[in-house]
Amino acid sequence: MDERKRLDELRAQLAEIDHQMLRQLERRARVAQDIIKLRSGTARFAPIADGQHLLALERAAEPPLPASAVRPTFAAIDAACRVFDVAPRVVFLGSEGGFGWMAAREQFGPSAELVRGETVLGALDEVVRERAEFAVVPYESLEDGPIFPTIQGIAAADLKLVGEHEFSQVLVLANVTGNPSDVEKILVTPQDHGATVRYLESNHPRTAVVDVRSPFVAIEAATENHGSAAIVPRGALGPDTPVRVARENIGDQGEVRMRYGVVSRLPAPRSGSDATALLFGVHDKPGALHEILQHFKERSCNLRRIQSRPVPGEGWEYVFYVEVFGHVTDRNLVAALEGIKREAKMLKIVGSFPLERPTHVTPEAEARRRTS
Repeated sequence: MDERKRLDELRAQLAEIDHQMLRQLERRARVAQDIIKLRSGTARFAPIADGQHLLALERAAEPPLPASAVRPTFAAIDAACRVFDVAPRVVFLGSEGGFGWMAAREQFGPSAELVRGETVLGALDEVVRERAEFAVVPYESLEDGPIFPTIQGIAAADLKLVGEHEFSQVLVLANVTGNPSDVEKILVTPQDHGATVRYLESNHPRTAVVDVRSPFVAIEAATENHGSAAIVPRGALGPDTPVRVARENIGDQGEVRMRYGVVSRLPAPRSGSDATALLFGVHDKPGALHEILQHFKERSCNLRRIQSRPVPGEGWEYVFYVEVFGHVTDRNLVAALEGIKREAKMLKIVGSFPLERPTHVTPEAEARRRTS
């Protein structure tokens, strides 16, 4: 058999496999819809392929498919399969095509209705007033830690943190040629302009910089003009985008690791691999914090993180933010929180949410995967 004939046969096999996969994906979408419909009384957004499920798939992957390709592939499939009867309305921060928009789209899939919000408190208010079902807001950065105004805003509004989404924020310079020396004008959103001031002063001191309303507008303008370039998030450049990356990672802070929080009026269902976020204050007495933390130890509740911040307008009073492994309905965590409630000056449950990247697969999650 000659090489060309063999190549045609392999392409035919690939086409057949792709059509088989398409039928299975359609079947998966129908099952995902049935699961979403049964999630009454809880936030229905939660991915079907949660962190536990993706971890199990990564471990089941065999060559030649690398395990590193499993998570992005199945996360995209899962997002596409979550077809809602009524598309959820989701508020994000920033411009369309920006980092907040990308985080919301990755979390909810292409069928969600994404609406731009001006501020975190404004986005949360849209959920409180039931003008949106969810808000996706910056929750923690690797450099600065948890964003306390956001956390306190969620708690004050009596909303629930129901999801997390880790996101690497990288800005790039892109133009048609992929050559930075061809750049005569740069288009960028005001937010990304502020994040690249030092880069622009050092590399394009005489280049005209024009602020535009969104990365998509910047890309369109750069596509139409040979001398124009766009500063945009790396993820805004799809495979069919005409422009190419001319300079990678041009943000003044480099790559920014951000964790976004998903906020809802309704709580998240238990997934088998969850964390619970809470705020508490302690009375001014020796050993007060130790007594609070002792309740977690006695009930074998493993802390994920703990940080403190001063309370505005309260002198030197501090509020503590804790994430503990487990769902707020887990027996050991219920008992620990009951003890803390008796001793703390203030206790507020921010929400329980499925871990995006759990460290192990629980027996319950593995059994659920085998029967799904």
